[in-house]
Amino acid sequence: MKHCPKCQTSYTDDSLKFCLQDGMPLDEFPDQSSPTVAFDTDSETVVSPKRVEPIRFEPPSSYQNDWQPSQPAIVQPAVKKSNTTAIVLLTALGTILLLGLGGIGAWLYFNKPKTEVAVNVNTAPANRPVNSNAANNQTSNSNSLAPAPTQTLAPTPPQPALKPEQIKALTKDVKNVVDEWKSSSENLDLNGHLSQYADTVDYYKGGRVGISKVRADKQSAFEQYDSINFNITNLKVTPDASGEKATAVFDKEWTFEGADKYSAGKVQQQLTLNKIKGKWLITGEKDLKIYYVE
Repeated sequence: MKHCPKCQTSYTDDSLKFCLQDGMPLDEFPDQSSPTVAFDTDSETVVSPKRVEPIRFEPPSSYQNDWQPSQPAIVQPAVKKSNTTAIVLLTALGTILLLGLGGIGAWLYFNKPKTEVAVNVNTAPANRPVNSNAANNQTSNSNSLAPAPTQTLAPTPPQPALKPEQIKALTKDVKNVVDEWKSSSENLDLNGHLSQYADTVDYYKGGRVGISKVRADKQSAFEQYDSINFNITNLKVTPDASGEKATAVFDKEWTFEGADKYSAGKVQQQLTLNKIKGKWLITGEKDLKIYYVE
């Protein structure tokens, strides 16, 4: 039996020369009735009287020929870290962070940009050169800080209102055009009917069309029916402020009869009229509401 003088570990294997715990040379130890190291056929059990911290051991030169440890494993004992250090570090970091933020806030407060007043360069002394670029930059900075001026559109001057006698005369002229438009249709007078229209007309759902399109539509109706009758009621004329444009809204009830055709119905119709070269002409024709159609 061999014994380690450093860690007090005993081994029953007499072939060992160095301690397996710390690498110290083993001493001969007389056999006792209760060995501290026991072996069986499969594994070796080492009983150490105490737990010591492993250390790196370099054997003396006199034993280097007998045993060369490759790299002795060093097992570091687990050291329980204290939370006190972490708490102190976190507290210090928090204090530094607060101080840093306070310093930044103070720097921003005392170094915030101030509105500069544009300097009139003409007030500089005659014998002192004036830096025009600096003056321009200063004016530019002051202008950039000022709010952008709000653009206001000039109000459209209101047109003078028509006098009552002007409205009365205008309404009478428009009603005469509507009466002529009605009578020329009932008389199947295509040319007289078309003479009430301008060269271009906003015609029902067809949009802006030429007088030729209006002629084709009216001619088709006049050729299909032998009798055309209109009953116009609730006529209302509304002029604009210029006195050059007006709308006529009325209820139109019609009856068309032909050899093998018949049509009847009632709509609310609108005619738009413009005064062109001193004459009221129809520039728009459409239905606003359909009451019934037979």
